[in-house]
Amino acid sequence: MDPVPEIRREKVFLQPGMTSHEIMKTYGLSSDQAYKAKVKGFFVKNYSKKQIVIDRENFNSAVCYPLAKKVFGKNFKWNPLAQSIYDDMIQEAVTRLFELSGKTKEMANGKYSENYASFWVAHNAMLSFLKTWERQNKWCTSFEELANPIREGKRLYSPDFGWMYV
Repeated sequence: MDPVPEIRREKVFLQPGMTSHEIMKTYGLSSDQAYKAKVKGFFVKNYSKKQIVIDRENFNSAVCYPLAKKVFGKNFKWNPLAQSIYDDMIQEAVTRLFELSGKTKEMANGKYSENYASFWVAHNAMLSFLKTWERQNKWCTSFEELANPIREGKRLYSPDFGWMYV
């Protein structure tokens, strides 16, 4: 299996007095990003990429699937759209837990437990998947009225068959 490259975010502080053009040349940023970095004094490397930190030895799918189901039950079971794509949401959460299996270990310090960090990784993965699904399939609902027949009491109009009595 081809190893997945690790992608980490990193805060890079700039030397005071650097111009936007020097920042563009040195760090390979666009002019907009370089200007924003100059104003803030830093930029976050790999900010727009999905963060991946895998720890294969300590990843346990037997723990992740029940956790994903628990997250779904607590936060998404009321949503009919989420119920219709239940399997995909569970799989998305487990995939993201695998991609961040090394990161959750790092986040689990004295303040947070590993289960707490994993819970929020799964929650955010499901929420992101649901929002993306809604955005990508929003156009489908606009044609539902055209696809569904018109109802008036016991009469039903279908573009194919005309008015019918039901």
